This record gives sequence, structure tokens and C-alpha cells, in this order.
Amino acid sequence: MKYESIRTGVEAIAREAGRIILGFGEFHVEEKEGHANFVTDVDCAVQEYLAGALSALLPGSCFIGEEQDNDQLTDAPTWVIDPVDGTTNLIHNYRQSAVSIALLENRQPVLAAVYQPYTDELFFAMKGCGATLNGQRISASSHPFERALVCFGTSPYNAELAERSLKLALAFLQNAADIRRSGSAALDLAHVACGREDVFFEIVLKPWDFAAGALLVTEAGGRFMMPFEDGEIRFDCPRGILAANEKCAEKALALIQSH
Repeated sequence: MKYESIRTGVEAIAREAGRIILGFGEFHVEEKEGHANFVTDVDCAVQEYLAGALSALLPGSCFIGEEQDNDQLTDAPTWVIDPVDGTTNLIHNYRQSAVSIALLENRQPVLAAVYQPYTDELFFAMKGCGATLNGQRISASSHPFERALVCFGTSPYNAELAERSLKLALAFLQNAADIRRSGSAALDLAHVACGREDVFFEIVLKPWDFAAGALLVTEAGGRFMMPFEDGEIRFDCPRGILAANEKCAEKALALIQSH
């Protein structure tokens, strides 16, 4: 594959970013625009490291990250990263945060890495090559919708979506087995990819939250959709997402569309 030569480098960079997260002592917290939207010294330090390391690994590539002003996505090879997905979890030592790295070409993910430093779990995928967890092949679950564990995000930075998000969560609770909320979309998507979760949805996310996870899910045999707008899969703007195993996908989509 075209980017096979940089796989080892991306994996090493993701793990080093995780070590930066774990090695940080006291850190400063600031509020960004939006409800409960925080940034810490850790986010900024990890993004600075990733920008330098990934650009050096693939010279001439572009870079889009959460903690900076970004140019528009183009067809050029572009890293789309979230240095700490789950910043509120980080602040509370909830230990459910991840480094999310995606490489896009022609505006679509071709390589993805999501690293959970607290459990030392590295999820990786390349387009057309399947998905792995710490080097072992993974696949989405085969649970039917009635037995599904459904995870969701509440789009907390968009307070006006709170009621809609929770009404959807209630609908899933009444039709599937149970629901969960982790606070990290990147990890939830990785968990759909490896079969720990059967469905994940969130009404609004930024591309750095879902770009890597989208490829993990599809390469693991799951479905990744954007049901809240026109259905077009895009990585250049905020979108609502739905990820599910094949057995749950249609019922999950129908439930969302009915609400």
C-alpha cells in the first residue's frame, strides 16, 4: 500500500504523544468558545509535537489540528488530528482520553491511528488493509440491535443540542440493550471497530473527532454514516455521525431518522 512505509513511524508517534499525556504533571486549563469547551497545556504540547513529527514523517503534507486556526481541507495529503480527544475526561483524571491521527488524501481517510495511553491500546487502520488493535486484527461485532450496547456523545459544546441528544439516547435505550457515554468519540469509534460497542452516534462533531475513527470502523467491517444532514460523508466540516456493526446499522439509522 502507498503509505505502508510510514506505518511504523505513525505508530511510534502516536505512542510518544501518549507518553506526553501521561508524563504531564500540573497543567493549566482555559475555556474556549462554546459550552464546557476546554483546552489544557497538554492539548497544546501534544499538538505541537504531532505537527512537527508527522510533517517530518511525510514531507509536504498539510496539517489540520483542533488547537489551531486551519486552512480548508484540500485533496493534498493532510493530517487531521485531535491531540487529546476527551479533554474534560483528562481534566478529571477519568482516564478515557485518546490521541487521534488520520491521514486524508483526496479528502478521504487513508490511514488512521487512535491511541489510548491509559490502557496502552493502539488502534490502527489503512484503507483496504483492515484494522488492528496492538497488531492483532479486529472486527466489528455481530450483535443484533435488540442486544446492542449503544454509546453516544452529547455534543456538549452545542448546548442547544442537549435535549435532542438525550431524547435520541432514550429512544435507543428503549429499543436496544443499554446505553453508555464515554466522553471520547475517537475511543467510541475504536470500540465499535473492535466489537466492544455496537452503535455510536453524536449529532455534531468536528472532523478531528471522527476522521480516524471512521476509517477504523469501515476497515473493521462496520458502517460509518452521516445521517443528520444529507447523508454525504464529508471530512471538511462539522457533521453528525452514526457508526454501527452491520446487523445494527439499518435499525439504528431508521431510529435516528424517525426522531
